[in-house]
Amino acid sequence: MEIFRYKLHFFIKKIIFFLFACIIGISVGAFYLYVWLFTPLDDQLFKAVNKKCGPHYSCKVHLHEITSFKWDKAYFFPYNYYYSNQDIQKITGISFGLQKHKTVNGQEYKTLAMFIDHGKLVKYSFFDPYYEPDYPDSPSKSQYFDMLFFVNLHSDLFQSEYYFRNLIKFKKSFEIDYYEITPTNDLLYISFFSHGSYYSGYSYQALALCSNLNQVHLRYSFTR
Repeated sequence: MEIFRYKLHFFIKKIIFFLFACIIGISVGAFYLYVWLFTPLDDQLFKAVNKKCGPHYSCKVHLHEITSFKWDKAYFFPYNYYYSNQDIQKITGISFGLQKHKTVNGQEYKTLAMFIDHGKLVKYSFFDPYYEPDYPDSPSKSQYFDMLFFVNLHSDLFQSEYYFRNLIKFKKSFEIDYYEITPTNDLLYISFFSHGSYYSGYSYQALALCSNLNQVHLRYSFTR
């Protein structure tokens, strides 16, 4: 009888432990699902590159290593050029109601990111741009991720050893029309910037740049 009670008690403990482990597993899974579904993509990318780069001001990162979903093409369009629905469809093959989305929350001022897998749109997002804190309607965030579309080799971004200077191999300045990236050619250069002060608080910005011109379509290049 005592042996039976011992075995029953041991069995019940195993059941309780199993149920507890299941609850923990489901909770963790639900948390990551919530983060993936509801955390803006640019915030996810900032956290991912911040973890990859560690304490460094600049680093190299593969885009497919910092995205949690499968894709075979990624497009990034700058906020400061006009693209029609027809332009987007011609470039990406995806019918996307761009103008409808751009009328919401000032998204005409944001970089458009589109990730495609086997001809289907699997993820899109508008990246919040960084503005000075006193800029009207500027996002009040502590971290920003965005793509760089203008390369001026004479600017501080490319002259300072803390930023892109030690990464890039480009000989000419250029302006990017849009990015078209595949997982086999997705190495990006990343540089981090801090804005603000001790008294007002800091915001941190991660800017990503192509590592070669096969990842982009140029608007123009110049030698000055």
